[in-house]
Amino acid sequence: MKPSREEKKAASGYVYATEALFSKIRNIQQSGVFKFHGGRVADFKDLAAFLYKINFITARKEDGEFIQRRYFEESRYLSHKFVDFGFEWEVHPAYRWSLQPDNLSEVFDTLRASSDQ
Repeated sequence: MKPSREEKKAASGYVYATEALFSKIRNIQQSGVFKFHGGRVADFKDLAAFLYKINFITARKEDGEFIQRRYFEESRYLSHKFVDFGFEWEVHPAYRWSLQPDNLSEVFDTLRASSDQ
């Protein structure tokens, strides 16, 4: 889920529209098959829903000068098979550290004020 060089240049970084998120997951799936417990093979929508359920990604919507964020605990049914409700998807800032940014200050520079308190 680390942003590619092109994503960094476009300043999209860790934020994805629904189709861009699906495309990113499909690219990751090319490295191997992902299975859930019990052997069921996960498709790209299953993986996106799983990432939302574990709060690796959060739903976000620009609301004027603030960003409205939704987490799975608050909006459990927002991503049921990823029906598009007008939200974009963002890698949670806590996980960006593990994606090994080239420059740690980039993580802070990409964050904006949130309407979450």
